[in-house]
Amino acid sequence: MESSEIIMNLWCIYDQQDEVIYGVAGRTYYASGTDEEKTALLKQLALTDFMLATRMPVPESFSVEVDGELTTGLCPLSELHNSSTTLFKELINELQYELVLRHNVNIAGNTPDDAIKIPDNPLFLVSALVEDEDGKISALMVE
Repeated sequence: MESSEIIMNLWCIYDQQDEVIYGVAGRTYYASGTDEEKTALLKQLALTDFMLATRMPVPESFSVEVDGELTTGLCPLSELHNSSTTLFKELINELQYELVLRHNVNIAGNTPDDAIKIPDNPLFLVSALVEDEDGKISALMVE
């Protein structure tokens, strides 16, 4: 089915040494086409567009055991396979807030209710990123 909608790339920032996610990032796009075309677009953009994405730490509600101590603000990579995860919830809320700001700034007389909204079940792609010892981030995988 072809339609225009907000779609998203979501990234987790992964520490390969400790095998934990310590950050998340996301970016919205307004795209049209079939779901397959929009997914192909997300895959293409996921490899480089994270540089312009909104970044946040992993929410404090997540924790893992590191070196025998419980540490909050981290989660295992396996959390990405949890269909009911809330890992990206705060980030998606921030992305929606950014859409409201952008839309209202650009069109006079608009209210937050007039803003473009992220759908309840948005089309998105999740990818993992790694940061090397020099701070350079690169895509680890695009699912």
